[in-house]
Amino acid sequence: MSNEIKSKVRSQFGASADAYATSHVHAKGESLALLSALITPQPTWQVLDVGSGAGHTAFLFSPHVRRVVVLDMTEKMVAKAVTLAATRGLRNIFATVADAEHLPFDNASFDLVTCRLAYHHFPTPDKALTEFARVLKPHGVLGFTDNITVPDEGEATYYNTFEQLRDPSHNWVYSLTLLLTNIEQAGFQVGATRKFRKEFEFQEWADRQHVSDDDKEKLLKMMKHVPARLKQLMAPRWADGTLYFQLQEMVLVATKR
Repeated sequence: MSNEIKSKVRSQFGASADAYATSHVHAKGESLALLSALITPQPTWQVLDVGSGAGHTAFLFSPHVRRVVVLDMTEKMVAKAVTLAATRGLRNIFATVADAEHLPFDNASFDLVTCRLAYHHFPTPDKALTEFARVLKPHGVLGFTDNITVPDEGEATYYNTFEQLRDPSHNWVYSLTLLLTNIEQAGFQVGATRKFRKEFEFQEWADRQHVSDDDKEKLLKMMKHVPARLKQLMAPRWADGTLYFQLQEMVLVATKR
């Protein structure tokens, strides 16, 4: 990753480690249930959770496999994951501070690689996908989730500008078509794919990344003028003086070719 992006990721998520440990969308989001339904872990498996954050995906698989490595480039996030694992009595969790584009593991080291809601922070995501394939064993499994946006390039740029204003470590969210193409070109055969919507309360969403009042006003203005197709995806609505909006997330399981 570029040094600038690395610095932004560490700054943003280091300051927000506690919030992400308890955030509903991260700790109990629908994508966790879908990963659990779509992947059948084996007792002998070695698992790598990339961009693990507070470790929620790692905790999902830990009771069912031999070992799970939690990997994140933010030390405070890794420390939070280790602490939470200990409180849950999970003894097969191991932690590594590293970035997704330079995984510190030998080829064919893992049976399963997971990456949940982290891909949009990678400045060179194609390199990360290549690394996922490299460290997976032949026919190893990739469990992947991330937000997706509309196919229109201009509206996708509007959406990503919106996200970057809230979180400077945000790089890019892709349309489903582009995302599937990227994954397949990295050497994977995509299997099951699911999409779903998730709703956010604006104030909580902004406060999780410590957004200033001035930037909140800019975000609200952008939401007011959101382009038509993107508006259908985000579905902004006001209720009792509170703004709610939606994002779309996809979950897929792929196999290394």
